[in-house]
Amino acid sequence: MRELFELCGADPELVFSPYCWRVRLALAHKGLDWQSRPTRFTDKELIAFSGQKLVPVLIDEGETVHDSLAIFAYLDQRYPQRPLLGGALAAERARLVERLSFHMVRVPLLKMLIPRVWQVIDPADREYFRSSREKALGMSLEAFADPQGGERLFREGVAPLEMWLRDQPFLEGQASGGCDYLLAGMLFWAWCLGAQPWAEDSALGAWFARILQTYEATHGPVKRAAIHLEENQ
Repeated sequence: MRELFELCGADPELVFSPYCWRVRLALAHKGLDWQSRPTRFTDKELIAFSGQKLVPVLIDEGETVHDSLAIFAYLDQRYPQRPLLGGALAAERARLVERLSFHMVRVPLLKMLIPRVWQVIDPADREYFRSSREKALGMSLEAFADPQGGERLFREGVAPLEMWLRDQPFLEGQASGGCDYLLAGMLFWAWCLGAQPWAEDSALGAWFARILQTYEATHGPVKRAAIHLEENQ
């Protein structure tokens, strides 16, 4: 059985990492089963065998692969049915989507979701989360967090995608593919943390609903956190 080491909150059933969700969606796309191995921020010893300290980590038939894009490439090589990235040009396109989604989607969502992540993680993880994120951000979590501003930036960032999805059901065309999952992982991050900065009746909202419904049809409901934030956060 494949094993997927993925980030969880204090509740091991709440998995919310955008990069782990990418891999979940990719495995589901391929029709492959896996066993979830919930991993908290400070559970570094659980993935030490991978030679690095980040999830997702996939174990498959004795092979260990980490990094979502590397896992996509591995899955296409090992299981060529229903390609995720396709040929070299498609793989380059996926890397472009990855780079754009980081700046246009991930950063705005991070401004929204930091207070939510803080609420759902194990208290034992909070010191690590604060110190590691504040080092990367160059400021305190409180100074960086801006849910309202993040939502505004998110809507601005996805505006081109909204236009694109008005003309076709998926980023890849008539069927979902690797580029869809690279972006969808980001939205699952927000969704699992109880946020939805996109309108349900938007083209983006309809696209996300199609991907969510397809996943839930075979793997059951996606667990969401029940989070109540102060209005001034």
